[in-house]
Amino acid sequence: MSRSELAGKAQTVLGAISPEALGVTLPHEHLFVDLTIGLKGYEPSEATEKAFYYQPVNLNNLWWITYHPISNLDNRRLQDEELAIREASFYKNAGGDTIVDASNLHMARDPLALARVSRATGLNVITGSGYYVPRSYPADMDSKTEEDICHEIVHEVTVGVGDTDIRAGIIGEIGCEWPLSDNERKVLRAAAAAQQGTGAPLNIHPARNASAPLEIVEILSKAGADISHTVISHIDRTLREPEGRRQLAETGCYLEYDLFGEEGYYFVPTIDLPNDHQRINEIIELINQGYLNQILISQDICWKHRLRSYGGHGYDHILRNAVPIMRIKGMSEEQIHTLLVDNPKRLLTFG
Repeated sequence: MSRSELAGKAQTVLGAISPEALGVTLPHEHLFVDLTIGLKGYEPSEATEKAFYYQPVNLNNLWWITYHPISNLDNRRLQDEELAIREASFYKNAGGDTIVDASNLHMARDPLALARVSRATGLNVITGSGYYVPRSYPADMDSKTEEDICHEIVHEVTVGVGDTDIRAGIIGEIGCEWPLSDNERKVLRAAAAAQQGTGAPLNIHPARNASAPLEIVEILSKAGADISHTVISHIDRTLREPEGRRQLAETGCYLEYDLFGEEGYYFVPTIDLPNDHQRINEIIELINQGYLNQILISQDICWKHRLRSYGGHGYDHILRNAVPIMRIKGMSEEQIHTLLVDNPKRLLTFG
């Protein structure tokens, strides 16, 4: 599909739809993903701890995996289609309508499986495009040009992902580390060019450094990206100071609180991860500063232990648990609707 054909529509794995059909939307999740690439460095060295690295996730080791989520291979793989359907159905039954699966190249993205999940659950499902962090790059990344990468992304948005005719509905999540490498800068510029060519929304996974979001926005802006159609993910583990959040909001991008359900512990011990009450307090602060229309919320589920089938909170957590707290804390129904429906709809509508 050309840019003119996509303009004013949202693109799901089952085809382009009216943005009005998106409804309640989770803008950053993973139904299928394999994040074991580059994981070896997280393997414990002690014999008794090392055993947990290779065990399947179960209720007997959940106590350990909860505090060492990245140090278990099975925990980093979501590959079971029946499991994905069951877990996504909890969200559908709670009132959800759309899930954005932010997996892209070399993250075990599975557009055909996403289409089957969509049909089985009745959910709209949107798949991503582009490149994640450098450890997932292909061996020939150094030789790829910005034009090569841009062409790849444009093809996935307008023609299809891989050998399928299933088209990506978002560019991202584009992964960045700190400091940025030449290849990461190249990918960011290529993503900006692909956004210009397609009108697609753009989602960025920034490094865990408070300086990263503004640097990324500057690179994207110079490359011609539409910053008002761009998301900076993981605000809740990246920008812990109010002034940093305000400065980023001033650029016009979307600020995505997408770790709802991660309650106060992160696998990087230097990060003071907030709980959901604190997330909601920070969102209310941003709303009071006039940034309501730039806030997105999601859960970024990419680990098994966060699924209900493994003792976690599941994709329906925001609807079941967070929204009632928003009401208790004084958020209006109009504001909640803006977070759950209006903002994702505006983001996911092609320009």
